Amino acid sequence: MPGVVVDIGTGDGEFVYAIAKDNPDRFIIGIDPDYKGLEKSSARIYKKASKGGLDNALFVLGSIEALPEELNDIADQVFINFPWSGLLKGIALVEDDTWSNIKRICKTGAYIDILFGYERTGGIDETEQFGIPVLNPPYIKDTIAPRLAEKGFRVIEMRTLDPEEIRNYPSSWAKKLGYGRDRTYYYLRLISE
Repeated sequence: MPGVVVDIGTGDGEFVYAIAKDNPDRFIIGIDPDYKGLEKSSARIYKKASKGGLDNALFVLGSIEALPEELNDIADQVFINFPWSGLLKGIALVEDDTWSNIKRICKTGAYIDILFGYERTGGIDETEQFGIPVLNPPYIKDTIAPRLAEKGFRVIEMRTLDPEEIRNYPSSWAKKLGYGRDRTYYYLRLISE
């Protein structure tokens, strides 16, 4: 499916690079506020094609709180892979600013694919710090899905991912997480209506 894909919270940009390389008919935009993480992938896309360069990828410095207006109504698909910190909070608590910005960049009918997982440990973790409840199927179905429907998104798929799926996902972070501690990972697919 040709079109524009936006990866929010792209981290080191490896996911963008892999998707762009495998889908030359799509234009892939990676967004992250940390320019240092993007240096390697950004330099790589501007090389000659014979040396791994890609003309269908772009990196933008930005965050979910301040997505550039140039991205309005551009995305046929949005990925949010393993969000953490403020992005995880905005996704899990269905915060207005987070979801209105996602809605703003989506075309009608755009897919939003979210992969997330975390573990609660004995110490204070990010979920406790931000007041995020236990993310599990009942919370997703009974709390997140209805709130998203109010914002113009419909959940069309929700499932648990196994460690093998995580290890094979085209992101550096997934590769690290896939061999780490025991965590539960979820995949959500939404459609922007």
